Amino acid sequence: MNSHNFIWIGIIAFSLVGFFYLFNTAYANPSELPDYAFIKPEIREAYLFAKTNYPDLIGLPCNCGCGTPEGAEAHGSRVHEKGLADCFMEGDINEGGKWDSHASSCGLCYEDALYAKKLYSEGNSREEIKSRLEEKYAQLTFSEETVY
Repeated sequence: MNSHNFIWIGIIAFSLVGFFYLFNTAYANPSELPDYAFIKPEIREAYLFAKTNYPDLIGLPCNCGCGTPEGAEAHGSRVHEKGLADCFMEGDINEGGKWDSHASSCGLCYEDALYAKKLYSEGNSREEIKSRLEEKYAQLTFSEETVY
């Protein structure tokens, strides 16, 4: 084998190593979020907020109905007793809890978590945020009419 072959083999080997390094870096999940958290950027942001600020979501109302036995059954999940925090995980994931996929498929849950994140960043307290969420849904009306 001549020296040019060794150079080409080295270039190819180096390229493969570089490709796998870049691939792993691009698809890394340093926050260890569940796969379903990556459905949409907003869902990922909400799951990340829930992971890093779990106590801030405890007691905030979830308005999709998952806090009642009837609503939980309709969603095919457990009753979420801790409010919005339970929509993302069962117990604090940082202390041995486990992820819950509910918020990844429920726009009300992940949007309300992001709304809470925004309000916290503006300096609002949990009680103020709870009141804002309650006010937001108190103004909604529901219709018995179908759209189809």
